[in-house]
Amino acid sequence: MNAAPGGVAAGVVGRDLIVHQAAVAGAAAVVTALGSGDVRELFVGRDGQVEQLLRLLDAAGRGPGAVVVSAIAGMGGVGKTALARHVAAIAAGRGWFPGGVLFVDLRGYDPDEDQVRPRQVFGSLLRVLGVPAGDLPATADERATAFHQLLDELAGRARRVLLVLDNVSAGQQVQDLLPRQRAHRALVTTRDTLGLPGADDLVLDVLTAADGAQLLGEVLTRRLPGDRRASADPDAVSRLVAVCGALPLAVRITASILADEPSLGIAELVAELTAADGPGPHRVRHGETTVAAAFERSWSRLRGRDPDAAALLPLLTVNAGPDLATDTVAALADVAAAVVAPRLRTLRAASLLQQTPAGRWQLHDLVRRYASEHLEPGNAEEATVRLLEHYAWTVMVADGHLRALPGQPVVNRFTGRRDALDWFDAEHANLVAAVAHAHEAGRPRPTFVIGTYSSEYLALRRHITDWVTVATCAVDAAARLGDPESSAAAWSNLGIALQDARRFTEAVDAHRQSLRHVRKVGDRRLEGETWNNLGNALERVRRFDEAVDAHRQAVLLRREVGDRRGEGASSVNLGNALAGLRRFDEAAAAYRHALSLLQAVGDGHGLAAGLVNFANLQQSLERYDEALDGYRRAAVLHREADDRHGEGQAWNNIGAALQALQRFDEAIDAHQRAVDLFREAGDGHSEGGAWRNLGVALERAGRRGEARQAWETAVDLYSLAGEAGSVALIWGWLTDSGDD
Repeated sequence: MNAAPGGVAAGVVGRDLIVHQAAVAGAAAVVTALGSGDVRELFVGRDGQVEQLLRLLDAAGRGPGAVVVSAIAGMGGVGKTALARHVAAIAAGRGWFPGGVLFVDLRGYDPDEDQVRPRQVFGSLLRVLGVPAGDLPATADERATAFHQLLDELAGRARRVLLVLDNVSAGQQVQDLLPRQRAHRALVTTRDTLGLPGADDLVLDVLTAADGAQLLGEVLTRRLPGDRRASADPDAVSRLVAVCGALPLAVRITASILADEPSLGIAELVAELTAADGPGPHRVRHGETTVAAAFERSWSRLRGRDPDAAALLPLLTVNAGPDLATDTVAALADVAAAVVAPRLRTLRAASLLQQTPAGRWQLHDLVRRYASEHLEPGNAEEATVRLLEHYAWTVMVADGHLRALPGQPVVNRFTGRRDALDWFDAEHANLVAAVAHAHEAGRPRPTFVIGTYSSEYLALRRHITDWVTVATCAVDAAARLGDPESSAAAWSNLGIALQDARRFTEAVDAHRQSLRHVRKVGDRRLEGETWNNLGNALERVRRFDEAVDAHRQAVLLRREVGDRRGEGASSVNLGNALAGLRRFDEAAAAYRHALSLLQAVGDGHGLAAGLVNFANLQQSLERYDEALDGYRRAAVLHREADDRHGEGQAWNNIGAALQALQRFDEAIDAHQRAVDLFREAGDGHSEGGAWRNLGVALERAGRRGEARQAWETAVDLYSLAGEAGSVALIWGWLTDSGDD
């Protein structure tokens, strides 16, 4: 096999490192923002419960005290989620929560390994609240702290937040997520009594008979405008609602059955559902029995009307992640995407499947449970193999697009780097779940491939926790494969992930493990990458002498195998280590050699990083004109690559060099460009730094009022990012300015 994909990532230098830690593999959380538009979703009845919840959410009607938590409890399918979303949408429309209305499904009634834990939610909550991915803390504890600090800051600015925490099975699943500031609110849905301290509990029962009849009629007429069966036979409607236990989910499913078959009478459907040999064995107490009957009736009719669509439903439960793309379902079913798409639409029309706004497919948890009981073991085994092979192949192809140099051939599954990134973004949670599933099922090959070839993406998007998790699984899988080359690649990838998680001592140990395996293989290219990665980790623990030796070894090996791109990256890293020893002349020589190689091979990203590192050295030696030239060249390269963040960093450095030359007007322009670029990139932390530097330039130019405005903006951005130290520093400047 080829050298470890993770090794290339280590050649990228000049990148800030963010603290992260390994997490237990499991389901990933998807957090969405709700708006007033969601109130247009079909919702019937519950007037009293809606008003009760709105009173609890309304700040004006609530005095000082603890945060309001409303726990909506009830059986599965009773409409808890629909009620929570409806109320949240109304509150959003009234402008009660300018900080955001956030919804997350914690999947508390899935199997234990698929449930979402709080540590898997904090990162997504921070992102939706505006914290850039690159600024996320890495460990679960640090993200929890940052989340609550951000809520504190939002509360202080009267930007209230509402959290809708759906499908919670135990109080401990949400205890750490609940806001601690009385300005904020939380809605929690559960099938159990959670006993959350201070919570206002609302136990949701089934619909009234009248509301159930109204729901059935409205679902039916939305699907078939002008249908008069419900109005023509109200007694049959009442009996059907009773058969459904007035459970909203069951009512919706039976309405969909009627919509699918315009000639089917409601009384006839009632007779079929109540026949002695009708419903299957999926029985639980109370209304759950009628849900099973509705599922069985819907699925049974599908088997007669569209057996291929019916056979597809159990296969969908093989995927451990939160949703599915159409081409993934095609791989599961072993048919073309064009063939499987109408089957998916049929399942959606039967209310057995949901489609997200992004066009992906989701199973309601009750439907998933029902369908999984109809999955034959042989079919499950074959579908699992197909699913993991699909993910493994596509991950390798997408990774190739992320790493390719200009003109380098790639598989045309994707149109380019942007398309590959979009795929990774959509499949991220599924890939992490697939690695966990494959690892637990004892399938080492897909565990290794998916866990290793997703590293470039996970590093780019700063999903460091997930990166460490899947890399750890890949190390174990490689050991099971008994292939020293795979073990060398897996240990190298884990070492880079640990380094980005700032677990530097462990990273050094991991790279030494990689060296042990790579020496068994005799692959000089892979050995060069491993020495390079080890050198980077040694730098982080300030063992610069050892780092210099490691990078020199990497340079020699990469030169030996003709890897000019790798030799250039290692030469940049060698320059960094030499600079750490203050051997500036040798560092400069290493940088010059690196830049010539990286330019020759057309590695614009590596060249830009090398230029920035070399310019940093020049600036530290007060060679400002030379530093300016390097930063400007890097800015051009980043602009050509459409890397707004990298270009912003270059312009921020240009401004700092111009300030050192006392060219303040030019420095102000440079920092303003950096501000604009960081804002376009969505990086609030870096934008805060640019505003801070802009304020310094304005102050030194004698424009004190504008400087103060710039620093105040920086304070706001740093506060959102949880940068207390930077906030304190800027407030000190503001005080010293004499304007307070």
